[in-house]
Amino acid sequence: MNVSEDELNGLYTWVDEIPLSRPKRNIARDFSDGVLVAEIVQHFHPKLVELHNYSGAHGLTQKLYNWTTLNQRVFKKLDFVLAKSECEAVVNCDPGAVERVLKLVKIKLEKYNERQSQRPSSNDGDSPGYQDVSSRTPDSSYGQTGDSTGRRMQSRSAKASPTAHAQVTLKGGSDKAAAAELADKEQTIFELRETNEIIETKVKKLEQLVRLKDAKIQTLISKMQAAGLA
Repeated sequence: MNVSEDELNGLYTWVDEIPLSRPKRNIARDFSDGVLVAEIVQHFHPKLVELHNYSGAHGLTQKLYNWTTLNQRVFKKLDFVLAKSECEAVVNCDPGAVERVLKLVKIKLEKYNERQSQRPSSNDGDSPGYQDVSSRTPDSSYGQTGDSTGRRMQSRSAKASPTAHAQVTLKGGSDKAAAAELADKEQTIFELRETNEIIETKVKKLEQLVRLKDAKIQTLISKMQAAGLA
């Protein structure tokens, strides 16, 4: 994704208007660890980002970890994922890399806003499961003739309408509540799985560090024994 000169100016203006935790001096370096990108998304949609998952970093490993976490926990919700090569380009401060990412994030945030604004309100009578019985047109065969049976059927239908309307409305409300509850549970499960993956990654890294330290200790012991110090 290329960024034109006009788009660059627009991106820099957009970023400058967002309150961030660090002063903006060198955009490639400032955004290389992903923390400020997380803050940008959190500024517009606080529920999408948990900032405590992202810590400032100077090393490549922690920077890549931050971007991986953004991919798994944030960008997926915005309907995109950065390629590993793109993350590495940003981490290494390659010229133009962070601008490409910021342009993509800005576009996806705008599309996410559009999707959110188009979602039906919980009180919208046109939403699934809701039927406005009072607005339905009776069958044309009812009440059209002089037959008393037809008039009695029309009369009974009119009397039954309030009850039917209440039943259908209650059913619609129940369906919407159940759907909302199900969506919340699915979101919770999704987030728990992501958290579990992150924890497993951290555990593997810690285990690797422990093995490295054990190897270094063993090497030092061997050197001390060879020197007659142990």
